[in-house]
Amino acid sequence: MTDNLPSWFTDAIAQPAETGCVTVQGCPIAYRCWGSPGRPGLLLIHGFNAHSHWWDFIAPAFAADYRVVALDCSGAGDSGHREHYDLDTFAAEVIAVAEAAGIGAPMIVVGHSFGGGIALRTAARFPERVKAMISVDAKLIALPGEGRTRSTSGFLPHAIYPDAASASAAFRVIPPQRCPNQFLIDHIARHSVREVEDGWALKADPALLDNFRFEDQTDALLNLVTGFGMISGTLSAIITQEVLDYLQYVAPRGSPFSALPGAAHHVFLDQPLAFIDALRDMLGHWG
Repeated sequence: MTDNLPSWFTDAIAQPAETGCVTVQGCPIAYRCWGSPGRPGLLLIHGFNAHSHWWDFIAPAFAADYRVVALDCSGAGDSGHREHYDLDTFAAEVIAVAEAAGIGAPMIVVGHSFGGGIALRTAARFPERVKAMISVDAKLIALPGEGRTRSTSGFLPHAIYPDAASASAAFRVIPPQRCPNQFLIDHIARHSVREVEDGWALKADPALLDNFRFEDQTDALLNLVTGFGMISGTLSAIITQEVLDYLQYVAPRGSPFSALPGAAHHVFLDQPLAFIDALRDMLGHWG
């Protein structure tokens, strides 16, 4: 049923996306594209336990002006799995996808949560390929006195479900939060599961969910030579005022920050239209 869905959403997901796949260090990496090759590049990186379809209702809003690309990082979505996951490998995936998708000139990279850390590592390692990076409610740094890494162990149970519907119904965002737009959760959930030998399960690799360690990237942010911006939610449990103050202190001077009222950590699920406006405004800082 689509009768009660807002037209901005149905129009967005009706926009066709090109699909592609590139092999990076032996692992197939899936991606999707909107907009014509040759336009300025805008590459979108999903968060933890997520995938490229989180951007389905965001990416088309920028397709008239950008070559928009969203990837499934290894261990997520329709991409392959690895024995080991780290930020350097994820950054290499971003660059390989950008090249395969026809992004030539330096691009703007946007990363939500876990994807913000990948965006920062990409900008730090490949500044010649990145004009600017935008963090979407990604912590990126450890506050003074905190540990320099955080484990993901115990994030999610690994369950097998009898059918796609029950697997989709079990989907939850991480960290958990209420969302006023259940239709967005439903859309994402449908693309979050796959058929396995004994039934249906999350697409995300259990090894990634259990073993990845988030790194403190304070030094990378202090030494960043590309542009930097941040969009956060005023209700975020991740970007507290203390974290926001420290990020503003560490980030390059003059970096734009935007906090969206009524949005928690999953900013563009809570306030999708306000997020589109905020992202468009922030992109204007870099032409």
